[in-house]
Amino acid sequence: MKVLIVGASLSGLRTAQALRAGGFEGGITLAGAEPHLPYDRPPLSKQVLLGTRTRADADLEEAGTLADLDLDLQTGVVATGLDVSAATVELGGRPVGFDHLVIATGATPRRLPFGAGLRGVHTLRTVEDCQAIRTAMATGSAVVVIGGGFIGCEVASAAAAQGLPTTLLEMLPTPLFQSLGPQIGAMVAGMQRAAGIDVICGHGARALIEDGHGAVAGVELDDGRRLPAGLVVVGVGVVPETAWLESSGLALDNGVVCDQRLRASGHDHIRAVGDVARWDHPGLGRPVRVEHWTNAAESATHAAAGILGSDEAYGPVPYVWSDQLGHRIQTLGLPQAGDHLEIVDRQEGPKGEKLVGLYRHDGMLAAAVGIDFPGRLMKYRELLERGTRWEEALDFAAGLGA
Repeated sequence: MKVLIVGASLSGLRTAQALRAGGFEGGITLAGAEPHLPYDRPPLSKQVLLGTRTRADADLEEAGTLADLDLDLQTGVVATGLDVSAATVELGGRPVGFDHLVIATGATPRRLPFGAGLRGVHTLRTVEDCQAIRTAMATGSAVVVIGGGFIGCEVASAAAAQGLPTTLLEMLPTPLFQSLGPQIGAMVAGMQRAAGIDVICGHGARALIEDGHGAVAGVELDDGRRLPAGLVVVGVGVVPETAWLESSGLALDNGVVCDQRLRASGHDHIRAVGDVARWDHPGLGRPVRVEHWTNAAESATHAAAGILGSDEAYGPVPYVWSDQLGHRIQTLGLPQAGDHLEIVDRQEGPKGEKLVGLYRHDGMLAAAVGIDFPGRLMKYRELLERGTRWEEALDFAAGLGA
């Protein structure tokens, strides 16, 4: 039996490792579009961008360890099509067959509808992106980060930590508004401003200003203000990498549409993992697509188990963390717009106030967020796993604080 894994980042590699750990002795082809060995992406917007870790520190495994997996590892090959009936993927211009296919092609950053081709304008997804931003930061130029999600906040944090004049621009009322809501977003904005970052919310960019020599010189806002910038980093979200699947017949809707077992809709021998998978979450009762590191790793392990015969549904408690300005923000679950947030624990810590907040949705505990309080936050994982009424969650929180 042959397994073909398309996408050689975290999800792809973890799928291969889980297959071997589970006793799979068949052929495994792991193919990725980037020319590098598999590497970890979270450090790129954190330690590597700050310079506290090197590019090599982001590698997921050394070459020797990869050789022990007995893989057909193909780097620098792009998938351009899938023929479901023939069970082949067009890889680097040639068809490669499979008995089981795992789609792990991740996501691609959105770009601005203007300013294409200007030097000094970057997104952050790949090693090359990180290196280019690091080089630009070394010039000491003013930085404008467009987008106040996790990536945007982390990039702004890294720029400010290096003493650069930094502006964070977010169209919504606060940073992290969509991810964590206005209350936590306002706290994060306060952290950013305390670190010297100019946080502008409720406004977007309508144009990039050119210096006359093909490089960016600033950002024009929708209210006419102009911000000087020699470096602009765009962090306005990502889109799942499914263009190569558009003629395949697979159901695509904000990712590869999958059942509760990560199988592509109607195809038992095709699975999707990581950022590209949109699956029916049995615990949440709705389709979700999760762009977090833990989901990339856990979905890969689950897909491998399915190939090896498991019929278990995939319903993890989503988890994400973000390091910003010396603080760690962690979230369990998936808060939705409009969820009620209640701060249930506040204490003084070495970095200032640390806290835990709980989100309520339809009378149930839906998620939990912590700032610099990892031990206390993780106590809510079990409650989220089994489904807990809001009142019970508040009683539990009161007991912890007693």
